[in-house]
Parts: sequence; C-alpha cells; structure tokens
Amino acid sequence: MIKVLLDTNIIVYRESDNVYKERIGELFKIIDNNPDMYKYIHPIIRQELLQNFHNEKRDLLLDRLSSYNVLDSSRNVDYKLKIITNPLNKTDNDQIDDIILNQLYIGKVDFLVTEDKKIKEKSILLGIGHKVMNINEFIFSNKTEKSINHSILDIYKVKFGDLDINDSFFDSLKNDYPGFLSWYEKKKQEDVYCYKEQNKILGLLFLKNEEPEFEDYSDIKPPMKKNRKLKISTFKVEISGKKIGERFMKIIFDQALFSMVDEIYVTIYDNDEKKINLIRYFEKFGFQYYGKKNNELVYVRSMRKFFDCDYPLKSYPYFKRNNDTFIIPIKPKYHTYLLPDSILHRETYNDIHMPVEYAINKYYITNCGWLEIPKIGDNVVFYRSKQEGAIAKYSSVLTTIGIVTNIFIPRNAQELVDKVSGRTVYDENELRATYSKNTYVIEFAYITTLDKKLNYDFCKTNGILDDAPRGVLKIDNLRFQKIIEFGKIDTSLIIK
Repeated sequence: MIKVLLDTNIIVYRESDNVYKERIGELFKIIDNNPDMYKYIHPIIRQELLQNFHNEKRDLLLDRLSSYNVLDSSRNVDYKLKIITNPLNKTDNDQIDDIILNQLYIGKVDFLVTEDKKIKEKSILLGIGHKVMNINEFIFSNKTEKSINHSILDIYKVKFGDLDINDSFFDSLKNDYPGFLSWYEKKKQEDVYCYKEQNKILGLLFLKNEEPEFEDYSDIKPPMKKNRKLKISTFKVEISGKKIGERFMKIIFDQALFSMVDEIYVTIYDNDEKKINLIRYFEKFGFQYYGKKNNELVYVRSMRKFFDCDYPLKSYPYFKRNNDTFIIPIKPKYHTYLLPDSILHRETYNDIHMPVEYAINKYYITNCGWLEIPKIGDNVVFYRSKQEGAIAKYSSVLTTIGIVTNIFIPRNAQELVDKVSGRTVYDENELRATYSKNTYVIEFAYITTLDKKLNYDFCKTNGILDDAPRGVLKIDNLRFQKIIEFGKIDTSLIIK
C-alpha cells in the first residue's frame, strides 16, 4: 500500500470550482488508477477547507472529501522536526505545515504532494525531500517511459562505457577537461545519444536530470536556483550540413518536457570559433547567458511556458492554441522524409537520411497561391494526402503540428535554391523545376506528431474539414481545438 498525503492547495485545485491548475487531473488519475495507491488528507486540512465554505457549497465539499482517506487527528510534532523547522516558521500556517509534514517524517504516509515551496525547503533539511513533490514531480515519478523513436534516424541511446574512449572524437574533450577520463569512468553505465557513420562517432549528446536536494551549484556564479534542471553535460557534433545538432536539440527538449524540469542549462568554453558558433546556436533556441562556472560560461533556458511571437524558436517547443492555424497538404512520397517522426503505422521508410529529416526548422514549398498567407507564429497542421491505390477517406490523414518561423517569397529559381537547400525534401533540380512566379516558402519548426492520426473521414464527420485541402487552408480555432483533443496532443506543449 502506498499512502499519498495531499496538502490543502492540492485539494483546492481539485475540488474548487473557481481555481484551475494544469495537470491536476493527471495527478489524481495516477493515484486513482493504481490499486496500490491511496490518497489521504489530514483532519486539519479538512477543517481548514471547510471553514471557507458555507451552506450548499459546504455540503458539496463535504461530499467530495468523502472520497479521501483521513489520517488520525494527532497534532503532535516530533521534537527533531521542530528543531529544524522552527527557525523557518513565521506564521500559524507554518505550524500547520509542520503538523502535515510530520506525518511523512514519522512514516505515517509514503509521499506528500504540495505546491508549497517552504514545505519542500523544510523537507530537504529533514532529509526527506525526495518524498515531497509538487504536481509535476509526482507525475514524472510515476510516468512510464515515453516512446520517442530517435533511432529511426540512426541516433541511438547507448551506454557511455560501450564507446571507444580512444576514438579521436574524444580528443578535444580530453584537452578541454583535464579530469575527463576520470569523469568518464564514473559515467560508464550512463546513457548517451550517439550518431555514427561507418562505425565512426560523429555526434554525442549526454544529458543529466538534476534534483535540487542532490546538487551543489556553489561553483557557479551567481548562485543558481534550487529547482529541477536538465544539464547538457556533453553536446558535440563533428559533421557539418547534416543537421545532427538540431536533432540533438529536439532530444534535449523532449527530455526536458518528459522530466518536467524548470530549466535546462549548459556550461561551455568560448575559446574557439566552433564553441562560439555553438553558443550562438543555443541562443537561437532561447538559451541566455547566466554567469560562469570557473572559466566556463553558463547558459540557461527556462522551461516555463511562454511564446515569442517574433522568434518562435526562442520559445520552442511551445505553441499558442489561439493563434491562426493553417492546414497544409503534402504528398505521401514527401511526407515522412520531411516529417520522419510522423511515420505512419505499416508505412515503408527507406534509409535515405537527408539533412531535412534531422532538422527542426524546415521548408514547405507551394505554388498554390493563397487566400491568406500565414505569418510568423501561426500554427500549421500537415495533411498527408491519399496513398496511391487506397481510399482517400481512410488513407488521407492529419499527422503533424508545426509553427511558422518565417515566410519567404523567392524572386527566381536560384534564390529559392540558395534559401532552402538542405531543409527541404527537394533536390536542386526539383527546386528549379518547381519554381514559378506563384512560389512561396513556409519556413516552419516541427513541434509534435498527433498521437492519434485523424483520417479524412473522421475529420469530415467531426467538423474539422469540409473538403480535402487543395492548398494552404486556414481553419478557425474551434477546428484546431478539435485536432488537439482528438489527436491527443500533449497539453504541456500548449499555451492557451
């Protein structure tokens, strides 16, 4: 039996009709769907809640609270806890928090879920910080491994110790970090992302989840916040033009979202042109200079939800639900090479691995003209048109959400080639043959794939489409909302 004690603020988020908290439903779903997990409240929480409600609302709350197990009414607090927490206590509420925290400290419950930062601070001092979680931390600790198939592009997760440390790829790391070899020995059983060609290492990404109670940031100036972080321990690519670095960036944000971290950070030297270019690359995705760790620069990217209308990559991978949205049709023979994460079940996928497949930022080229041209920050939803020889209403599907990062209208074929090479499915000859005076280019960032692909028949039946799109088609917010809901899009990506 796993006993989960819920703090007052958690109950308010769940049971009040006037307060909204993202993911509160997911938290309760985890507890209620686990036969070994039971939710508890302390009588003092029940009393605290009821004193703010009267008449019908009080009766309704009493009914709702009947679904919770209630601990015994003891208000005693262990003297060891008092010694540690008393210096932090300023109000009567702080004393109530100690009564609640004591239930965890003496082993009456297994976990405490709260959004109260002072309770978390106390729990760390008491050595039970890992048992006190906010909503996101609790959800993360009970998540199953997310299926993100990066190996489709030959980027594999391997044990660090399985790589040949004598490979020339590691020479610059050994030179920059005198303690690299001893550090490597400690990390041999850790997972890293690796890209190889002809058995030669050409790219390496090593990420580390950091919990506030277990990390020491005293060597970073100014002092860093004590919150959940994802550290980019190693980011190195030794192949140009393939967009492996962008794929690594996609993996970084996938991991940050999955781990529900507050921020991502990286430490990096600026002692050569390659590293300076890498710093500029991180800045493109919203990383900002924070301070220094000895002689290294520290760059931090907040994972709080925000949206930069002028430079959407700086707020990647978030998108705004209420921005304008356009449906974009794409032929099956191009679809999965432009959007490899959106490969369909049972679809044949040849091992071509063009640079555009690895890129986050890509180009869609059209000659269809427009009634209204998309603008930077707008949402795009890709519609894979019907498979040859198949029935359109079942084989045509909505698959992918992206966000417009630029619009480009080329003046001639050469300007088109110069702009989009390496970020489109077309080769140079196809680009030249495609160009016309009606050509325009939508530059977009890949955001996510619909967990549930929506075929044309479903879209028409449910009022998402009136007809199959023959060009770039604007849809209203209600239709986009249906795509989000029916496509089971991860709500952590969405800004209302």
